[in-house]
Amino acid sequence: MLSYMLENARKCCIVSIKENIEELQELCRTLNLIAVAEIIQKRNRPDPNTFLGKGKLEELKKLANEVDLFVFDGQLKPSQHFRLETFLKKLCTDRIGLVLEIFERHAGSSEAKAQVTLARTRYELPFLREWINKSISDDRPGFLAGGEYAIDTYYENARKQMKRIEKTLDQIATERKLRRKRRRERGFYLVSICGYTNVGKSSLLNALSDAQVQVDNRMFSTLSTTTRRLSEEDRKILLTDTVGFITDLPPDLIDAFDATMEEIYGSDCIILTLDLLDDFETIIKKFSTSLKILVPKIDRSKIVIALNKIDKMTNEELMRKINLIEEKLNEIKFYLISAKNGDGIDDLIGEILKRIGITRQIHLSLPHDENGRKIYHWLSERFIVSDVEWAERITIELELTEDELDVIKKRFADPENIELIISPSCSNGN
Repeated sequence: MLSYMLENARKCCIVSIKENIEELQELCRTLNLIAVAEIIQKRNRPDPNTFLGKGKLEELKKLANEVDLFVFDGQLKPSQHFRLETFLKKLCTDRIGLVLEIFERHAGSSEAKAQVTLARTRYELPFLREWINKSISDDRPGFLAGGEYAIDTYYENARKQMKRIEKTLDQIATERKLRRKRRRERGFYLVSICGYTNVGKSSLLNALSDAQVQVDNRMFSTLSTTTRRLSEEDRKILLTDTVGFITDLPPDLIDAFDATMEEIYGSDCIILTLDLLDDFETIIKKFSTSLKILVPKIDRSKIVIALNKIDKMTNEELMRKINLIEEKLNEIKFYLISAKNGDGIDDLIGEILKRIGITRQIHLSLPHDENGRKIYHWLSERFIVSDVEWAERITIELELTEDELDVIKKRFADPENIELIISPSCSNGN
């Protein structure tokens, strides 16, 4: 519905019933829309007929000649959309409409394009039904003009198109499952990077994998999934950057991206990335909403929390924000990182290995005496001993998870006559 109107749309008016309109402003900026006016009416809920009250609606009417588009910060009902466009004689859209337009512009792969088309059609059909029911389609500016017969034809074609796309996406989902199965058969682990849009997911993928994925300070610069290998080549871990979350997306829109989201749900570990530059309340809200999206489909233990962009904060600001987060989420472990300069990335990788349960190979060289034999027996009772050689010294080969390796490091931090060699390689523990 929007593609035909936004090619020439430059000026818009933002309409909201809440004061915080930063996300909507960012959506407009991403589409190169200039918000020349902002109309805010504090309400607990939108007016059921026209979103705003009569007084504010008259204010919008006076602005109609100055803008190309009215953007409503919420989800318009078809009846609201009909009354607004009929009264204002101007194109109107909501947050979902803007998101779909951004998706369409950023869709590169055939899969992403199919997902966007399905999501857009699901979004448009209720509006189309409303205009058909009102039987005055010729009055609508633009898209739905052309008579009831033309609209009925479009409606039927849209239903057929949805079925074709759903079938195509089902095939893509099946192919993804087969690829994941083949990767696992080859010993690969799957790690997904997810979170709200514009939190630095693509930058984090670059930091973890030495990839050169596009990094753009605009919403939804990544739409198709991108998979890269963890930078240390001997570690068989694949990293996937996924489409960003956004506040209050309707279920139909989320469902349309199931093939992409399936990559997250099928992962061995999920890095949930949050933006530390957001205010405290926003961080907590996005964290809670993200868990609602993820936890019904995946185990909570698979999720690693990464708080990004510490490089853009002073130590004082960082400590104040962290203290608030720790107080609110006192049982949640998180990692402070900068995807831009690499701070905290090594610790994050270590936590990923722990969650996956990947083992690392280490060698301990012990003195061949009574103390060395005691250490060997202590180790063999607690860990997996792959090999042992009894010569001038006792050489032990162990397969350890990251947690077990931490125990070994602490016990033999600075022991006399004991050598600890940690191999960079890892295995799946089988």
